[in-house]
Amino acid sequence: MLYRDAPDYGAGHTCSIRSEQMPDGTVRLATEWLPSTLVRSPGPLGDPEFFAKLVATKLEGALGSEWLSIAPHSDVCAALDDLCACYDDWIKARDAEVEVLPTGLQETARRHLDECRTALARMRGGVNLLRADGPELLAFRLANRALWQQNEWKRKRDSRIGPLVWRPFQMAFVLLCMASAGDRDHTDRGVMDLLWFPTGGGKTEAYLLLTAYTIFLRRQQGGPESEGVTVLMRYTLRLLTAQQFQRAAAMILACDLLRTGDCDCPGIDVPSSLAQGAPISIGLWVGRDTTPNRIVETEKTGSPAQIEHCPDCGSHLDWDIAASGDRIHACCRDAGCKSGQARDHLPFWTVDEDIYRELPTLLLGTADKFVQIVTKKETGRLFGLGNADRLPPDLIIQDELHLISGPLGSMAGLFETAIDALCTRDGRRPKVIGSTATIRRAADQVLNLFDRRVMQFPPPGLHHSNSGFACVEEDSFGRLYLGVTTAGRTGSYIYQAIASSLLQAAADPSFTDVEGDHYWTLVGYFNSLRELGSASIIMQDDVTHGLELVSARRQEEPRHLQPPTELTSRVKSDEIRDKLVELDATRDNGEAADVVLASNMISVGLDVGRLGLMLVNGQPKTIAEYIQATSRVGRGRVPGLVVTLYNASKSRDRSRYETFPTWHGALYRDVEATGVTPFAPRARDKALHAPFVAMARHLVPGMLDTPAAAADHAADLKALIDLICQRIANVDPGEADASRRELEEFLKLWLRRGALPKYWDNWSDNGLLISADAQATSNASGFTKGLSRATPGTLRAVEPSTEFVIKEIASSDAEEIQ
Repeated sequence: MLYRDAPDYGAGHTCSIRSEQMPDGTVRLATEWLPSTLVRSPGPLGDPEFFAKLVATKLEGALGSEWLSIAPHSDVCAALDDLCACYDDWIKARDAEVEVLPTGLQETARRHLDECRTALARMRGGVNLLRADGPELLAFRLANRALWQQNEWKRKRDSRIGPLVWRPFQMAFVLLCMASAGDRDHTDRGVMDLLWFPTGGGKTEAYLLLTAYTIFLRRQQGGPESEGVTVLMRYTLRLLTAQQFQRAAAMILACDLLRTGDCDCPGIDVPSSLAQGAPISIGLWVGRDTTPNRIVETEKTGSPAQIEHCPDCGSHLDWDIAASGDRIHACCRDAGCKSGQARDHLPFWTVDEDIYRELPTLLLGTADKFVQIVTKKETGRLFGLGNADRLPPDLIIQDELHLISGPLGSMAGLFETAIDALCTRDGRRPKVIGSTATIRRAADQVLNLFDRRVMQFPPPGLHHSNSGFACVEEDSFGRLYLGVTTAGRTGSYIYQAIASSLLQAAADPSFTDVEGDHYWTLVGYFNSLRELGSASIIMQDDVTHGLELVSARRQEEPRHLQPPTELTSRVKSDEIRDKLVELDATRDNGEAADVVLASNMISVGLDVGRLGLMLVNGQPKTIAEYIQATSRVGRGRVPGLVVTLYNASKSRDRSRYETFPTWHGALYRDVEATGVTPFAPRARDKALHAPFVAMARHLVPGMLDTPAAAADHAADLKALIDLICQRIANVDPGEADASRRELEEFLKLWLRRGALPKYWDNWSDNGLLISADAQATSNASGFTKGLSRATPGTLRAVEPSTEFVIKEIASSDAEEIQ
């Protein structure tokens, strides 16, 4: 129904095809060699027919973050009522359109509009919370003030940034989630609210506002138990995690300044109890290749300095070991910095030891890191367990949900069983929200991962180009997609020819400074590291010669290229930060990168506004990856240009080239459904026991340090099996009985092994568990397999690996072996 106006009329043969609707109702088809499609970006300001009045007055009120933090109570509620009224009017207008739809589409249309009305009702519920003039209103004001302050810090250093004004969908999503985020008994606590919006629309800012709201609301409860980890943010890629940490750290610093009264907040009466509590802080919990696990490892592993500049003044931060020697502080020593002078150190923590002790209010981590709930007893403190004596996290944010799929998603779903249990108190589960720009069958994925229903926001409406809050604008820049085939030439020849042409064209003297800068850096996207390695050689050899030929035809001086910059998984974490800074450098200062060669590492998380040019070498494996990757360009003030080179000898590439305009005209229609099967037999073989051990260790008193006490707590352990199997019955009923048998067999083995001293031991058979890699190495070396259960140490190590050595032997020895 959503794509009813985007029919598929045919395909070319070693060429592409274009369709054109004629005035007499017929369709004209034509072949073309260089197919192109302009994909316009959905406007984030909503349908102008209904939201125009709201948007026109946004600076005076309605959606301005500063205004919302200080305006009279009645005016704030009236402005948010106007937002709800705009959406209500949009829904009513869609109701009238249903009757003219084909009969077969009307039932689907009515179901979509019912979902819109449900969203509207929840938005109004959020406004009513604020209308009550209770702690929710104060939390809302402080959250808006914190995000406003964060934006003001950026404005001091970049005049192009304007005042922070919320887009309608951002404020609507926060209103929709407010009740269930703050009320642990709310019925929508069991619903995952999924923010679905095109890339670059501002999803991050929306859930940062909700994060600040949740933090301030919980802190008003008072007492030590309201402190501790309040919000968990989880990501799958280290590039995305590092970038989001920098953005969230500025918000957290603003929150803490508001808490202590060191930040101006006119009209807001901040309770003194907030200042007396623990600092509002942020932690980065990732692998040791990025940040150290222990302070003594700072010179051997990753760097704790994950933020280089003060969010307030922009000065360089010093990351120093405290005088006590037991923690690493981030300090701003600029005498003119209000934030740096107001406290000894900024509330940023990046070393695991510091995180377990300080319990940062907002904890960002990769999905892989949460596997440590099995191996590290200190991780229980993050959930308010052990000796932490804190409430568990109230809010879990899963960014880029579409990446939690396949084997990674299945493993994540298994460990989510334990994480959900650790965050639950007295039957009260945490609130879970997520965000994505490319997903299909979200209900199935959310059920399998989180054992929750899903509410997608904004609901789709009746047409893919207009969901009320996102409406395609005919005058928007968007991105121009161009397809090229390798038919008749080798792929390497066509690639260097395209790259040479694009690079030289970026030096066109007719470009303005802004246009020239946006097209100066060419991003090359590759589906494999092998192809990327070949292109690196082409860029330094063939493209240099190609530039001479192209520049001669254009009667220009040829560009002289610097060696390509690489952004792939092979790049060390500390080098990634430097490369991101390099990408931000403009052409004016002569430091801009000429060529960036990248893998799918950049498909999410790379947000550099000056990038406008991309060359994609071959169709990515999924449409979701294609959308995400190509959306890295054209996010600034000029349109993006994406050229995709299709290999004519590959059937998938050839098919996509021959139907290029058709599927580019409805990109999101072809997004593939993701598969997550956490309780399938092979997934259970890998790690079903792992969440059981984690739950036993952290939830059963007396079992934190050693598995030897299992016999004394057999009844509690059996109750945990019941809890796990109940979740499996909700998610995958057909696997519940088999899962119960396997867990009971594991428990029997556990009890038979008696007084085991350790949960985890890679070097002997004295542990309940052993790493899957260590077990594989042991087996390959010919050692007898012990009773310790092989357990993955990461969500990505689905198949254990082992090293091997190839030895050359004499021919006589070979004959003897035979």
